[in-house]
Amino acid sequence: MNVSGSSYLNRSISLESKNVKTFALPDKCFEKRIACTWRSGNKLTIYPRSQTVSKTTTDTSGDKIVNIRQEVLLFTSILRKLVNESNGTYLSLQKAAETAKNSDNQVEFLKLSRQYRSVIRVCIESLQEAAEKELNGIEKNALLSYITIFYSIECIWHLCEILYVDIIPGDVVLPYLLEWVRFHFPCHEQVAAQMLEACERGSEEHPDYWDTVVGMVVQGRVDVARALLKLHSATDSNEFKLLDNSLRTMPLYSVYGGISTGEFTISWKHWQAECRSKLSNRTFASQPKLELILRLIIGDYSAFESIRDKYNSWFDILGGWVMYTAPWARRHELSAAAAACAGMRALHPSRTHLDVMVRALLDGDLHQVISEIQQISDNGWFATHLTDMLFHCGKLKILDKHQTDVTPRLRDSLILEYGCLLMEHKSLWSVGLSYLASCPPEGLKRAELMLERLPIKTEAKAMRVVAEAKKYGLLGVAQSVSCVESARARRGAGGGAVGGAVGGAVGGARGGAGAALAWALRARSPALAQRAAHAALRAYTQTDGNASLPAPDLLLTAGASMLLSDSLLFLGKYCDFHRLYKSREFKKAAKLLVSLITSNIAPDYFWETLLLDALPLLESDEPILSSSDTFELMQCLELKSKELTGERADLLRLALSRNLARTLLEDVPDPN
Repeated sequence: MNVSGSSYLNRSISLESKNVKTFALPDKCFEKRIACTWRSGNKLTIYPRSQTVSKTTTDTSGDKIVNIRQEVLLFTSILRKLVNESNGTYLSLQKAAETAKNSDNQVEFLKLSRQYRSVIRVCIESLQEAAEKELNGIEKNALLSYITIFYSIECIWHLCEILYVDIIPGDVVLPYLLEWVRFHFPCHEQVAAQMLEACERGSEEHPDYWDTVVGMVVQGRVDVARALLKLHSATDSNEFKLLDNSLRTMPLYSVYGGISTGEFTISWKHWQAECRSKLSNRTFASQPKLELILRLIIGDYSAFESIRDKYNSWFDILGGWVMYTAPWARRHELSAAAAACAGMRALHPSRTHLDVMVRALLDGDLHQVISEIQQISDNGWFATHLTDMLFHCGKLKILDKHQTDVTPRLRDSLILEYGCLLMEHKSLWSVGLSYLASCPPEGLKRAELMLERLPIKTEAKAMRVVAEAKKYGLLGVAQSVSCVESARARRGAGGGAVGGAVGGAVGGARGGAGAALAWALRARSPALAQRAAHAALRAYTQTDGNASLPAPDLLLTAGASMLLSDSLLFLGKYCDFHRLYKSREFKKAAKLLVSLITSNIAPDYFWETLLLDALPLLESDEPILSSSDTFELMQCLELKSKELTGERADLLRLALSRNLARTLLEDVPDPN
C-alpha cells in the first residue's frame, strides 16, 4: 500500500480532545443506588447497591456489573512491536546518557533519534499492510486513524531532530528544512517523476503540469523545475530562456562554500535585483505562469499567498519561503518564517494539533509542544520518548510559575505513567518494568508494588517475575513470589505449581513436592525448606520406595542452600545414598546410610524406610557392612522398634544376624 505521508497528515488530529463517552447502564441498575470502584489498570466497575442491607439475605436478582476500561492503543496486537522495539532504543539512550555525563555524546543521541524514527516507519508500514488487507470497514477505519497518528508523530519527531538533536554545520537549517518538507509533504513528486520519465515535448498539456512545476520550485527542487520547463513546447522562447537563466544562476548558500554570510548576502541581493528588473520590465507579461515563478523566487509574499490554497497546510510552502527570503537563516530565525506562512490567507483555514505543534516547535516553545503531544491518543508513547530524548540532549528546560526548573520531574512523571500503563498488560509488563526501573527511587517503589500484584497463573510466569525482580534488585518481591509458589506447590493445586515448568527448569523436580523444594530454595526460607523437605519425604514413603525421589538433580547442586534446615540436609544426603547405590558404589552407599541412621536426624515417619534400605546391602553376596556397622544397625532397630514391626522387622533382624555372622568370621585375626 504505497501512500504518501501527506495524504494521512491531511486527515490531521482534531484539536477537540475532550470527547465524552456515554454508557447505557442496564435498566435494573436504576432501581437501586449506583456505586463504583476503581480497579487496576484504569478500570472502573459500576454496580447497583441496595438501599437496605439485610444481615441474613441479599437480593441480587436483576443486579448487573458493568466494567469500563480505558482503550489502550498500544495494546493493539499490531502496535506491540512498536512498544518492544522502542524499548530497546530507550534503554540504549539511558546508557548513552550515563556515558555522556562527562563528555559530549550528541552523535550517539542523533543515531538513537533516527532509530526511534525508523521504528515508527516500520510501524506505519505494518499498519498500511494491515489496512490494505482488512475488509471490515470499522477495523479499516481504525487502522487508517492509527496511520494518521503515527505519520503525525514521525513528522514532529523529525522536525524536533532537526531543530534540537542534529548537529548542523554553521546552524544553517535550510537544507534540513527542505528535506523535512519533501519527505513528509511530497506534493506533485509522483507526477514530476512520470513527466520526466516520459520526456515528451508539450507536457504542458498535462492538467497538473504547472502545479507540478510550481510545486518543485516551492520545495526548492530547482533542477527538477528547470527540467520540467524544458518539456514545454515553448521552451526555446526568450521568456523561458530568461527564467531558466535566473533559476540556474540563483546563489546557493553553503557553510563549506568558502564565502562568509555577508558576501553571500551581497551576491543574493544582486541576483534578486536582476530578477526584479525582469519583473518590472514586464518581460514575462505574456507568460503569467513564468511570472508567478519569478515572483516566488524573489520571495514575493503575495505570490506565495496566491498559491496557498493549492496546498493542504502552510508547512508545504515553509521550506520555499525560507529558501527565497532568507536562505542563510539559523534555527532561532525560523519563528518569523513560520508566522509569515501561517498568516497567509486560505479559503479553508484549519487549525489542528499538527499545526499547533509545528508552530510551537519553530517558535522554540517546547513546553507547548509537550502539552500538545500529550493530547495525541497514543497513550503517552510519543510524549514519553520525545521528552526523554530532549532531556538527555540538554535542550529541554521547563519552568513552573515560580521559575523553578521542573524538567527532571516532568520527564520522570511521563516515564512513570507510561511504565505503569505497560505494567497492566499481560505480556508487556516486563517492558513497563524497565521504564519504572530507570527512574529511581520512586520508579522502583512503584515497580515493587505492581510486581507484587501481578496475576500469576503459571509457573513459567512466576519464574519470569522472580528473574525480573532479581534483575532490578527487588529481592523482597522475588522472595515473596517464591514463598507463595512453594506453598501452592505443596498444596498441589492452583497456579500451575505442581511440578511442571519449575521442575523441568531445575532438573528433575517431580510433582508438587519437587516444585515446592525448588521454590523454597529460591526463597531461601528455612521454614519453607523444612516443610518442602518433609513433603518430599512423606511423598516418597507413600510410594514404598517404588518411585524416585523428587528433584534429585536440584538437591545435588543445591550447595550451601542445603543448610537451610535439618530436614533438607537429610533429604540431600539421602538422595546421595540413592545415587551411590545406583552407581554400584555399595561400600560408600552403606557408609552414608549408617551415618544417616546413627545421626538420628531422620523424621520418625521415615525410620521404617531408612532401616529397610539396609536390607539389599545386608543380603549381598559379599559382605558390605562391617560387624561394627551391623551392631549399630541392630541397636537402632531396637531403639526404633515402634517404627518398624511385624514381618519386615523380623526379616531385617534375620539379615542383620546373618551379616554379623559373616563379618565376625572375617574380623577374626589370622593366628599366623
